[in-house]
Amino acid sequence: CTGLLFHQYFPAESWAGNLPAVAKDNSYVVMESNSDQAYDLYELYYGIGNFVKEAQKADVLILGNSKPFFAFRSESVRVFIDKTGIKVFNLSVPYGDGYGMAKAFIDRLHLSPSVIIIDENHFFGSALSPYGNETIKMGYWQALVRVAEHDISWFLRSELHQLFPRLGLGKIYGSVPGVLLRSIQTGCLAMGNYDENLVPVASHDYGQESLSPDELKNAVQFTKEMKGRGIKIILTSVPYGTDDMDHLDKWIRDPEKRILVSRAEEHYEKVDETARILGLPLIVINSDGMETFDGRHLDEKSGLKFSNLFFDGFLKRPEIQTLLKVKK
Repeated sequence: CTGLLFHQYFPAESWAGNLPAVAKDNSYVVMESNSDQAYDLYELYYGIGNFVKEAQKADVLILGNSKPFFAFRSESVRVFIDKTGIKVFNLSVPYGDGYGMAKAFIDRLHLSPSVIIIDENHFFGSALSPYGNETIKMGYWQALVRVAEHDISWFLRSELHQLFPRLGLGKIYGSVPGVLLRSIQTGCLAMGNYDENLVPVASHDYGQESLSPDELKNAVQFTKEMKGRGIKIILTSVPYGTDDMDHLDKWIRDPEKRILVSRAEEHYEKVDETARILGLPLIVINSDGMETFDGRHLDEKSGLKFSNLFFDGFLKRPEIQTLLKVKK
């Protein structure tokens, strides 16, 4: 009774176990901001659950790190799927992994899309994140146990906190857990309640991306291998960074949050020269008016704008027109 009264009189300081529902995306992989576990990475790498089955059905795969994960929102992808019948799945890994993990997914899970979209901002580096290394080393059974533990833990917490309030502990944990809900149907971000500190994205007038010898080798090899499998590759570049690092106080009032965003500084690098070297088509979207929520990743409004504009251009590509004819 005390818990229920607390929920009623102090709703902003407690959590009743509910998060906003997202239409049509009725199953999720939950990622928590204060967790050191990458549960969806375990599921993908070891082929656990329906998440992988959906990826295997995809006509189009989106590859990259956290930037395209936040940029391609489930709502926009669903509109494109409903409009065209072309199944799109976002296989981006929001932990910093790029080519090394993406190649492992494709080979291990026997993925055979018609088209691959790559967010090319140093995607082709071989290095894996700590999450990626841990995932590969742990083995199937340990991954299965961790996924099961997390599912049970999340279910119990969601149910228990409807009666017993979750209280924020200073500035470490908020009363409402920070989570990202990833759609099993599209692989896209379906809902997120991370704290947002909106900052305008960088203009696209920075220097060209310069591929290291390792990146160039991987890029050429991957392009050649995918071509041999009959898979088309299209590059893109998700907007990120900001030109206004010296004036963050205009956008973010909390000094501690300003420090966090300032540490995320990254200068945007154009990738059209990389596309030319690899002989791959490139779709770049005008980022005017877009914002990031942390200096790196597009917020919800900008993510929807980016993905809608991207799919407008994507649909005009000859590769997609051919695929569209096959679908019809």
